[in-house]
Amino acid sequence: MRNVSIRTKLILTLSSVLVLAFVCTSLLSYFVSRGSFRSNIIDETLPLISNNIYSEIQRDLMRPIYVSSLMANDTFLKDWALGGEKDMEKITKYLKEIKDKYGFSSSFFVSEATGNYYYYAGILKKMGPQDAHDVWYYDFIESGAGFGLDVDTDEAAAGTLTVFINHRLEGDGGLLLGVTGVALNMEKVGAILRSYREKYKRTVYMVDSEGLVQMHPDNHLVERARLSEMEGIEGLEKEILTKKFESHIYEFDRNGRRLFLALRYFPDFDWFLIVEQGEGAPLRNIRVTMFGNLGVGFLVTCFIIAVVIFTVNRFQGRLEALATVDDLTKTFNRRHFMDSFKGEAARAARYGHPVSLLMIDADRFKSINDTFGHHIGDEALRNLASIIKDCLREVDVLGRLGGEEFAVLLPETGKQAAVHVAQRIRAAVESGIIETEAGRLRLTVSVGVASAAPDSIDTKDLLKQADAAMYRAKEEGRNRVCVETEKTGNEPLS
Repeated sequence: MRNVSIRTKLILTLSSVLVLAFVCTSLLSYFVSRGSFRSNIIDETLPLISNNIYSEIQRDLMRPIYVSSLMANDTFLKDWALGGEKDMEKITKYLKEIKDKYGFSSSFFVSEATGNYYYYAGILKKMGPQDAHDVWYYDFIESGAGFGLDVDTDEAAAGTLTVFINHRLEGDGGLLLGVTGVALNMEKVGAILRSYREKYKRTVYMVDSEGLVQMHPDNHLVERARLSEMEGIEGLEKEILTKKFESHIYEFDRNGRRLFLALRYFPDFDWFLIVEQGEGAPLRNIRVTMFGNLGVGFLVTCFIIAVVIFTVNRFQGRLEALATVDDLTKTFNRRHFMDSFKGEAARAARYGHPVSLLMIDADRFKSINDTFGHHIGDEALRNLASIIKDCLREVDVLGRLGGEEFAVLLPETGKQAAVHVAQRIRAAVESGIIETEAGRLRLTVSVGVASAAPDSIDTKDLLKQADAAMYRAKEEGRNRVCVETEKTGNEPLS
């Protein structure tokens, strides 16, 4: 970093500060928004939505539960069972009316006395504990529950996956007559859950106390998928299945996405309602906002840096001009001229080139200041500098050493060529007319010339030689050019 300029360091520092500020601000805003969004999901949105879904599921399942309860308390069904189950047409007509009236996929009655499974089209089968498909009946009777839900295939509908709402049928004194109820096609249940998904933009499903999926928008997962096999939830299964008397919110990751899970328990069914929500669109919007802020910040940073570069360059140019240029004549000042002189001397020595130096002083300039004032003298100096510049090459260096004294550095120029340049300057000044507020003025100059070969360049000596030659030109009558110790053009040129 030693060779890096202060300007570059300033721009790099400012750029770093601005970029860091915008990045930190955007990231801070993102994480604050994300934290607020997360808190909103956990504390408000997801609990409220899960409560709404819980209520809607209760409402949707209450109808079949209510109908099965009516069947279990229907005196016709009780009387028919107690009467020996004699009129088949009556029971099938009754079950068909229930099915058609309420739009269920099936309605049924299983007799405890005969083991017959009656449904809307007649007798489906005779129940037996040895049939694995009939285990549900004996488990339900043994549980002593008044009603319950069971997910199973419906043998009356070619093995279609179905939700059965079972209700205990009892006579006087609690005499068990059998089990009656209705059935909902799982496709219809899945459609209900899918409607929740569309409405609330959440995934809704239900599992039993063993963690086995009982209801899901994807029917292929019913009675097949378990919490213990679901990515992200597998480690939470035991904790989830113990939360029977409180709602709860969990967080987990699945396929690189952050998900939230709301849990509610249905004590009547011994099932759990699970509502899943991803960070989804709101977080994507937050990310888009963050990247938008970063983009705007980048553009603003570029704009500010451009303004800074322009301003720094402008002021640096002014400072460099103040440090190197004479404010009055717009030629180089003494310090810069001497630096250029030393640099050119070193270059000439390295590459074997000669170098020459002219010392120029305006003749009798004090009389102009005394007669017309310093402001006219300043105007005359500006015009003099302009005349000298017009006589020089691009590579030549003109500097004001002080007062009315100027110096010209002539790179790669030998003595004879330097004398020609000096004579050209002297003649141009003499023949030139200087326009001022006080009128037209004429000036002459005395010029000293010094040259050095590549192997003998000494800036101090060369400066002394040129200065001495200039003073000799003054002593010998002014308006002339002198070279080191010999004179050239001693007579004024007119």
